[in-house]
Amino acid sequence: MRPNFTDSILDELENFEDGSFQIRNLNGYAMLSVFKAGKNGKAVSVKEVLSRIKLFGIEVYDTNLIQKVVREADGEEYKIAEWKGGQPQDANVELEFSPDSMQCYMTITPPKHGGHMISKTDLQIIFKNNGIKYGLKEDVIENILTNNKYYIKYLIAEGTQPISSTNGYIKVHFDSSSKPELNPDERGKVDFRDIHLIKSVKAGEILAEKVDPHPGKPGKTIFGVEIPFDIGEQGEWKLGENVSLDNEGKNLRSLIEGRPVLDSDGTIRVDEVCLLENVDYSTGNVDFPGTIIVEGNVADNFTLRTKGSLIIKKSVGRVFLHADKDIVLSGGVMGRNGGHIEAGNDIYAKFIEQGNLKAGHNILIVEASMHSELVAGDSIIIMGGRGELIGGETIAGNSITVSKLGAVVETRTNLMIGLPPAVLDELKKMKMEIIAKEETLNKILQSLQKTNESFSQKKELSVDEKELLKKLIGLEKKYSDIIRNLNAQYESITSNYDGSENSFIEVEKFIYPRVSINFGKGKLFNSELKTINGKCYVYLSQDGVPQEFPFPPKNIKKSLQNPKNSESD
Repeated sequence: MRPNFTDSILDELENFEDGSFQIRNLNGYAMLSVFKAGKNGKAVSVKEVLSRIKLFGIEVYDTNLIQKVVREADGEEYKIAEWKGGQPQDANVELEFSPDSMQCYMTITPPKHGGHMISKTDLQIIFKNNGIKYGLKEDVIENILTNNKYYIKYLIAEGTQPISSTNGYIKVHFDSSSKPELNPDERGKVDFRDIHLIKSVKAGEILAEKVDPHPGKPGKTIFGVEIPFDIGEQGEWKLGENVSLDNEGKNLRSLIEGRPVLDSDGTIRVDEVCLLENVDYSTGNVDFPGTIIVEGNVADNFTLRTKGSLIIKKSVGRVFLHADKDIVLSGGVMGRNGGHIEAGNDIYAKFIEQGNLKAGHNILIVEASMHSELVAGDSIIIMGGRGELIGGETIAGNSITVSKLGAVVETRTNLMIGLPPAVLDELKKMKMEIIAKEETLNKILQSLQKTNESFSQKKELSVDEKELLKKLIGLEKKYSDIIRNLNAQYESITSNYDGSENSFIEVEKFIYPRVSINFGKGKLFNSELKTINGKCYVYLSQDGVPQEFPFPPKNIKKSLQNPKNSESD
């Protein structure tokens, strides 16, 4: 017959339990009790008993009697010696409670002169008398009692902290990334016709929903007092244009067919999309609050402004583009040193030649930038195609990454890196002022040229004509002086700024001669007479000197290391 659980326990004790003994002080006498071991258990030895007796400071004892008690092991108490040296003192338990009633620590002092040992029952009474009702660590307590852990402070009870509710939030149902998907093919080329920047929704489509807070769980102190949990906050709607909430305030729908946008502050709106075939005299300059898409050409000297993003699918020339968000130039820029392109966030372009670009965050170019002025608050990356940066002036707050820097024909190429935001903003303003003054000067020069051509046919000029000519010459000198002064200020600032020690230049293949990299305050790196081959980085050494390194800086920070994984702002 198969034994039940009780029979199994009894059988284990009968066969495998080790023997045990105890010594206590009873009215000034040492009393010894020895308990028999199971059939296969370890019996108590005389040596163990004598060792314990010596610990109690008992020097005179009845050895023969001890041997007899150990041999018989009948569990009875026998007087084996007179206990001298003091009255018995029981073991002492000290409890220490944390101020928040969440923890209890216990320290046990051993008994003296054969005093009473602490038992589990004793502890249960002590815990009850001290009001401990929750969180007892039974395994720790068992270990203390079994192994006689004295003079050590143990955590023996611990309450449970409350679990706060998770806050509610707004769950957006559309792809809120404002970055183009720049996915290179097997040859490393990016198809700007397939960038998936324009997402669209239909009227009535759900844009987002409000998710309620998830309830929390109360905690409890070691005294059994419940601790309430913090209630989560509701998600708050931030509504822009062309959206509407349902009656329950749970779902947000689009009122129009257009482009859904999630702004950096959490505002959800739907932009109207302005689709244009061309921008020329048939349309005039364009100022539109939503997204502008131009399928064809933008004629020289025309202006497009938008609070959203701007996408132009063919190359542009001397144009003036401004977008609060992103600008995508699928066909590139042939600026011919005129016009101006500015984005609050990022600019993406296939190539730039003699262009003037400014981005609040990043500029990403696939093929090349040639003889252009580029300014980015964070990073400039020219990779994916030829990856060339040749000539011009390139300024970035954090990093510049290219495949080839400079040209085989040793074109002078200037870079500035690590500008503090305040310096960068001031340089942007100065550059805009210089551009505006140069445009005014060009108009004055054109007018002066036409006036001279007209007056060259006359033998003598009238008083008014002389006055006009004098006025134009005066304006030419005035604006030339202004531009000269602004350029001098610009050069002074760029030569004396404190560069960021974490900024760097990354080059995949070549740094050609006549490349100059300015890290601020005279910290220049020049490749005047040599070509540097292979992947390298240029940044400030520990001594603050710009140097070429085969490895990146420790505190590397790149906003667009992998364009495919771009995230929304």
